Amino acid sequence: MPNRINSLSSLLRLLISRYDLSRKHLFIMLFFPIILAIASSYLITGYLVGKKAREVGEFNLERLESLLSQSKDIGQYALTLNEGDCGHLNEYMRFKPYYRGVLLFNDKRFYCSSTNGVIDLPLNSLLPEPSLKTFAYHIVPETPARLGVPAIIVIFNNSHGAGGAIVVIEGQYLIDSFIQPEVFPRPVRHVVLGLGGATLPTVPHFSDGKVVAVHADNSELVMLLEISQAFFWHFFWIYFGLLLPVLLIFAWLLGLHILRKNGRSSLADDIKSGIENQEFFLVYQPVVSSEDGKAKGVEALVRWQHPQMGLVRPDLFIPIAEESQLIVPLTNYIFERALADFRQLQLTSEFRIGFNVAPEHFIQSDIEAKFRYLRDAFAEIGVQPLIEITERQLLTADMCERITALRELGILVAIDDFGTGQTTLSLLQTFTLDYLKIDKCFIDTIGRDAVTSHVLDTIIELCHKMNYVAVAEGVETQEQADYLISRDVHFLQGYLYAKPMKLNELELWLKEHN
Repeated sequence: MPNRINSLSSLLRLLISRYDLSRKHLFIMLFFPIILAIASSYLITGYLVGKKAREVGEFNLERLESLLSQSKDIGQYALTLNEGDCGHLNEYMRFKPYYRGVLLFNDKRFYCSSTNGVIDLPLNSLLPEPSLKTFAYHIVPETPARLGVPAIIVIFNNSHGAGGAIVVIEGQYLIDSFIQPEVFPRPVRHVVLGLGGATLPTVPHFSDGKVVAVHADNSELVMLLEISQAFFWHFFWIYFGLLLPVLLIFAWLLGLHILRKNGRSSLADDIKSGIENQEFFLVYQPVVSSEDGKAKGVEALVRWQHPQMGLVRPDLFIPIAEESQLIVPLTNYIFERALADFRQLQLTSEFRIGFNVAPEHFIQSDIEAKFRYLRDAFAEIGVQPLIEITERQLLTADMCERITALRELGILVAIDDFGTGQTTLSLLQTFTLDYLKIDKCFIDTIGRDAVTSHVLDTIIELCHKMNYVAVAEGVETQEQADYLISRDVHFLQGYLYAKPMKLNELELWLKEHN
């Protein structure tokens, strides 16, 4: 368990750092799914529990209507009996559990009951009057056979209208049977049956639970069912436990996506203003000759000193600049900044400055005029510009034609990160290049018994055969340098010689090493 807690804490710290999450963001991303889970669970549980209660009510109404239908047979049998047959009636009713009695009456009095035997009660003791309908049923607070006990009575008149039978269904026994046995959780707590303004029980009692009304299709009967709070909350917590993890995951994914999108959009605006406010600056990493160890050029690398965020890594803002179509303005800024920087230095002839240029630059209509200007401007200070194109970038046929035209203007062209892309040979066959910069991943194989170690030798041999200038990137050890020099790699670049440095540091470094 402690390991899991530590893992979750580490993940949370990573997300907070990666997406710059504030307390407000964390509160929303945690609080919102909890509230949504509570609301959703409440609505779902209310719907499903209400549906379950209605199913219980519909089932019991069907059962009640079946009992009322069966009471016809009981009443028709009772009408065949006379005043001396009460014993037969009692025997007939013995195994009919829902029916608590049958009363026979004539036009003046009740004279027989399956429960009490021979009785002598005035006819007006029963309400409503039995002579109203040939067949009818009512809810009454009590019957002559079951005094003080609410019941449903079904009244049958004989064909002469001089007497009839009343079938008594005891109310409380029936209501109790409508509620399921004492199992947890029991869906229905109280049941009330209504008909024509009368109810079973006579005085309904509900607690604070939700009441669902179910109406019979073929009669005026209505059943009111109070949902058990225990049943409701039992299923509420089940649904809450299922929904909360799903909603938390969804909220975090959506929140991080929105924050990332808004952050990238906001950062794109900052890049635009950063160009205008000259927040970007350049650092330069020397490229040394394998023959004499002197610097013959540098690679210009852009950095961003954000006014609030501090130093922003290039791997964060370069992709955003490309997505937001700001890479061309940013590259133009880099050209001008490099021009301004190197006007302050005294350089030897044929000193080269490499610039990373995105494919978007090669679709600009004024690209040839722009690079002709750069060529002439750099030539005035003894510098020759070198365009570095990453091999992983997609180059169309039109872009290749533009690059060829730039070479004809005297602009040097290099393939950067050579060997890591998918179109290496096709690129070499499409147009002529000047430099191949071998990616650091191949330099790292020197001195190791790696499967890819032979690839480096193949790349170097390819450069020699095609008369390309080979530049090794990421040289960090003397062993790597010796190996590359022994195989006639023309230029070396890496921390073994120098890290990227600001202009004033570069000037001192050049004086010391050149």
